[in-house]
Amino acid sequence: MSLKHGILGLLTYGPMTGYELMKVFNKSLKFFWSAQTSQIYRELDTIEKKGWVTSEHIIQKDKPNKKVFTISNEGKSELVNWLNGHSAKKMMNLRDSMTMRIFFGSIGDMKVLKGELMEYRCINEHFLESLKNVEEGLDKSEQSIRESSEKLYWIMGIKRGYITAKANIEWADECLELLNKMKGEQ
Repeated sequence: MSLKHGILGLLTYGPMTGYELMKVFNKSLKFFWSAQTSQIYRELDTIEKKGWVTSEHIIQKDKPNKKVFTISNEGKSELVNWLNGHSAKKMMNLRDSMTMRIFFGSIGDMKVLKGELMEYRCINEHFLESLKNVEEGLDKSEQSIRESSEKLYWIMGIKRGYITAKANIEWADECLELLNKMKGEQ
């Protein structure tokens, strides 16, 4: 995925400011794609120059002016082309710094590695809780999910997050158990 396409997808729900996009992003895409606010604004500028979105400056009296973005027909076409133009093989993400650290763990300090594994486990537990909150709040979500079939796709994304986080927790537990056994042998 590219951040550009995530932004285009969110704009299919309706026009939004950069601030509103970030709020929606943090309640949806954040669970499988990370981005800083500055990245969102940079991508909005890029996709506006490409003609994938248009913007309207809104002048406000008692608040700062705002810029509202709307997906264009070209943007919708780009999103559909992106959605239909990938193979599963191309989407495999084989970069995992935690696994790389474990792979070379014998070179480093075992206490540090165990601490990182415990932190990794904790992060995944928090991630699971966040996903539960998102799923529970799906019906009350700020963005209107247009159709029940659309909600189904959101749920599939959330389920992927559940499975991944649970697998990460199980893996961290197994690594910690192996390290504890190894420590006992030394």
